Amino acid sequence: MSDQRKLNIEEEIKNSGLSDNLQKSHIELCRFLEDNEFLIEPEDDGNGWKILFMNKCVGHMNFTNVGIWVDTCDFGESGSVDDVLKETAWAHVRICEHFSSDGKQCGCGRQPGFSKMLFGREHNNLCFAHLEFMNPDVETLENIKKLMLLFKQNKSNMQCS
Repeated sequence: MSDQRKLNIEEEIKNSGLSDNLQKSHIELCRFLEDNEFLIEPEDDGNGWKILFMNKCVGHMNFTNVGIWVDTCDFGESGSVDDVLKETAWAHVRICEHFSSDGKQCGCGRQPGFSKMLFGREHNNLCFAHLEFMNPDVETLENIKKLMLLFKQNKSNMQCS
């Protein structure tokens, strides 16, 4: 991310109303992503930021409502992942409510129905953003770093066409 973009996202984080500690942790997450070959660019509509890896969008961040969404479950095998990380991921699975029986809508605008295996547990009816972290605390932000690093390692071990 360029210095100008870095400044903009840092300004947005600093103006988000988060505590100083959470601001610092969100800025550290952005720097961690950059250091690990992820790009952070403004969303096309200017509302938030998209996270890219190898030119593919793998997530989103927004500091107006302080959320981080991950669009993938490609984290590799569950054997080497600690239980805390598994539980954190499972607790933040985003079920699509676009056509739920109680009338709720998640706003994705897509037909739900993604089924994905995440660390040995199958999840059904996932939204296009498979994981949703609303108002993440410092520990959750650290787990998001671990997830993104697992994603990068898993993608690095695969042949991409």
